[in-house]
Amino acid sequence: MTTWNEAREDTDGIGDGRQHAISSQQLAGALALLGSVDPVCAEVLARLNLRVYPGATAGDRTAYVVLDVHGVSIGVKRRAGDLYLHADTTETPDEVIAFEINGGGEIDHPTR
Repeated sequence: MTTWNEAREDTDGIGDGRQHAISSQQLAGALALLGSVDPVCAEVLARLNLRVYPGATAGDRTAYVVLDVHGVSIGVKRRAGDLYLHADTTETPDEVIAFEINGGGEIDHPTR
């Protein structure tokens, strides 16, 4: 796995500080080139967007990756001392997020 600090030295454009994105149509099209896509997966892919933001601080070990699906944005990046996970439900009526870490059982978290 290439860490953000390693990728920053590359000349592939990833370290240019801009958002990089793949729309749901682009992602579905790219996967279609590989062959048939399961209809259930195709339905999700039609609504999924992927965004990547290069690491912003020296402590970022990876880029910040955001998936937009089901009206929620889920972001994740590895930092020097932890794993950062962000869920944005501001565009939904959800009042509680039930989440689980490593099979430890669900925990409810209020969104407002």
